[in-house]
Amino acid sequence: MDIRVVKNDLLRGLYLAQGIADRRATQPILANVLLRTDGKQKLVCAATDLNVTISAEIPAEAKREGGVTVGAKHMFDIVKGLPGDQVHLKRTENNHCEIRAGNAEFRMVGMADRDFPKLADPREVTYGKIDAALLRDFIAKVLFAVSSDDTRAHLAGALWECAGDRLRMVSTDGHRLCKVERDVREAPALDAGVIVPRKGLLELRRAIEEVDGAAEVGFHKGHLFVGTGTATLSVKLVDAKFPPYDQVIPKDNDKVVTAQRLALVDALRRVALVASDRTSGVKLDLGPGTLRLSTENPDLGEAHEDMAVDYAGPALAIGFNAHYLIDALQEMGAEEVRIELGGDLDPALIRPMAAEDYLAVVMPMRI
Repeated sequence: MDIRVVKNDLLRGLYLAQGIADRRATQPILANVLLRTDGKQKLVCAATDLNVTISAEIPAEAKREGGVTVGAKHMFDIVKGLPGDQVHLKRTENNHCEIRAGNAEFRMVGMADRDFPKLADPREVTYGKIDAALLRDFIAKVLFAVSSDDTRAHLAGALWECAGDRLRMVSTDGHRLCKVERDVREAPALDAGVIVPRKGLLELRRAIEEVDGAAEVGFHKGHLFVGTGTATLSVKLVDAKFPPYDQVIPKDNDKVVTAQRLALVDALRRVALVASDRTSGVKLDLGPGTLRLSTENPDLGEAHEDMAVDYAGPALAIGFNAHYLIDALQEMGAEEVRIELGGDLDPALIRPMAAEDYLAVVMPMRI
């Protein structure tokens, strides 16, 4: 392999690859990025952890075709700091990779490209189209409620449903749940919902963060495929059954509070400064037209703050993890939010006032 590439093009491919390459993997080659020519005018830059794979195509001038794999994170850091606009890559003896730009020269220890795991063929996939900005918004609205406990595989990802023209994502970690849905005409149809794992969501967001317009999205043989024009991401779906989320969403909460979203977020943050680090518990005391947020911590003291709200129901005291409320409220977007409550042990249903396409459910806690 002996090629020249534009530095910024290579850097973009390496940026995507180094987020996926797994330096803790038992197979050392999974910490590497694959650099392999595809003809005389194209370089493939790829990385995988066997569950998430990215493959980017980069324009190149190949003097000699071939490939090599090198440490993804170190390669990204090296190329990022190179001078000039052009990078010269050359595989030398023992699968070393020579990197030159201007007066700078590096020689990295590599591994043979033939030992790199086989890349999935996206040509077999039937694609639909989803606006990239909408996908980014969906991911932001569900990611915070995805469980970080990998032992509960059915909660360690977001449910993706697409029936007809309706696209829906749902996530829950057992303490909170969020659901977002909108009409998307060209989205790929699914016979049943699938679970996209947390890392897949993170890398999908990274892959489309600079994409304007639509991304190509398809499902094939237990994988999600997303094409951005210059890169293809594949994500192995979670083989588990998502819980019946409709049963968790309250249907008859009869106490309705309307509040200024940002004012409520700021008040929660202030009061939570004194709350227990373990529970972040904050008590909400509701009365006609007013909401008091309070907490007590034997190690720090106590705090309370009153704010005006639109509420005309009976008095109610209920406790929540403040950060669970804040996470949900931050993604609402609307100036005002509607909080629907039942009893002091019933979950809260939170919606933005301006839209019906997003909701969050937060379980209460004893204070």
